Amino acid sequence: MKKVNDNIFYHTAADGLNVGCVIGEDAIVCIDLPFDAEEARNWRQQISELSRLPIRAVVFTASDRMSNEAVDAFNPPVVVTHSSTLAPIVVPEEPALSLFYDVLPVSLPTSGLEGKPRLALNDALGIVLEGKHTLFIDITFQGGYSPDACFVTIRDSGIVFTGDHTAVDQPPNLTMGQFERWLEVLAELKKNRLVSAVVPGRGPVSDPVKAAEATMDFIKVAMTRVKALLRAQRPQSEVGTLVPDLMAKYAPQAAQNPDSSEYALLSREMRAGLEHLYDMLRQGAAGK
Repeated sequence: MKKVNDNIFYHTAADGLNVGCVIGEDAIVCIDLPFDAEEARNWRQQISELSRLPIRAVVFTASDRMSNEAVDAFNPPVVVTHSSTLAPIVVPEEPALSLFYDVLPVSLPTSGLEGKPRLALNDALGIVLEGKHTLFIDITFQGGYSPDACFVTIRDSGIVFTGDHTAVDQPPNLTMGQFERWLEVLAELKKNRLVSAVVPGRGPVSDPVKAAEATMDFIKVAMTRVKALLRAQRPQSEVGTLVPDLMAKYAPQAAQNPDSSEYALLSREMRAGLEHLYDMLRQGAAGK
């Protein structure tokens, strides 16, 4: 576990994905969970060693971060997701960030994810951790990385958990991307002077400009190369020919050896992402 500031922490799970927690004066909010159930239990144990305060909620930055088994193992009182992730919606559409919910496990209906009470947002939702130094945690819908992807911002701290919108020192996962919107989100992140540090979906805490530019670079290079295949009227199967060069340029050191399991996993994910990008560009809908 690594400290971002006095009460904000993150941990890199075995699969390389980051999860986090914010410790207030009355409760704790977690951002994403390790996908593996046993690792989720271990993550809860690590948090309990930092603080004996209760877990208030787990916020998921995107639906592909959710695992029924991990949620069941972690056993949070409330799960927070975008409204498109699971149905039915528990919380009606809220127009602006001014509306905040104290996400205590009160009489919410149970549905969806292993019977856990769920709060759902369309545009934005807030969690308040009360105390002498009240913490406001803002969850905002972004789209881009995936149709239900969100940012989690700890207000006035300058820190944003971007989920898989950003990846540092490694390529992002393109398999659900809405690419035009994704690039817009990253451009907005670069310009946001209220953000001083981002916890990316993968990689270490980073300067927001560096994280955004690195992710944008990979997306733009991938788009250029896939567009070349389309102009040449090459079939989707040929995106596999792009993978070795992109792996050599963008894969982290641990995944540079073509004989390693790390290389095999990342290259498969990369190919799947390029196939999705090919489909989106072919349909003329890269990000729409």
